[in-house]
Amino acid sequence: MNRNIFAIAVLIVAFTTNYAFASSNPSGTIAAPERVIPFAKMVEQELASRGARVAIVARVGRDPKDLPSGIEYTHVGLWVYSDITLPNGETVNGYAVHNLYQLGNNPDRSELVRDFPAEFFGDVYQLRAGIIVPEPAVQERLLNFISSPAYSQLHVPAYSLIANPHERKFQNCTNFVLSAVIGAVYQTGNSADILDHIRQYYQPQKIGVSGLERLFGSIFMPGVAVSDQGRDIQTSTFKSLERFMKKFNLASEAFVITEDNA
Repeated sequence: MNRNIFAIAVLIVAFTTNYAFASSNPSGTIAAPERVIPFAKMVEQELASRGARVAIVARVGRDPKDLPSGIEYTHVGLWVYSDITLPNGETVNGYAVHNLYQLGNNPDRSELVRDFPAEFFGDVYQLRAGIIVPEPAVQERLLNFISSPAYSQLHVPAYSLIANPHERKFQNCTNFVLSAVIGAVYQTGNSADILDHIRQYYQPQKIGVSGLERLFGSIFMPGVAVSDQGRDIQTSTFKSLERFMKKFNLASEAFVITEDNA
């Protein structure tokens, strides 16, 4: 029995270590500005050339070989074409990024943060962007929704890396973006109505771990909670969000930009 418990503990440590990828802490630094800044500008220019006023953009913050099957990206944010005021008072046009970030000093909690493309890619493992461009009508509704009080009211500060989108006990960055999309489409800030729509129409990504791993996971890593999960662990991912938006004709296109094939 003791050997079995030890083996389970080893599996849990491996599981939660792999899930550290999802911790979306804003560092405020740009690790390799000579590469990151041109890449961020390239993504901005590509979105602008397609007339995207709002886009959903994902980044790779961890070595892809460490990511579980079905997960390609580690953080998702909403990029909004905006009037941006510089420190000198000058106003320029560009993309502001609206994020839900896990708190670095309290990994069980999150906050809503606005940053900018270079910061968004500032400490990524790989310069690769997954992009969903919503349909123009959805973009218009997202613009209105993001600027309304309903946007911040969707925030659930209790954070879990593997938050179940069919519950509202915990939240991660992709769950929040999903809720914002649903709220914008249906023009509602009612969290109960939004949750009902998600339960009815959205198929999360299942994560294949055993019930015992699920039971002990939160002990080994802050920011991992499992009390919102059922028999299967399921969470939101960029790809499951993309599938959902394509299925219900909410996305006009989805594509990838990398440093090499821009």
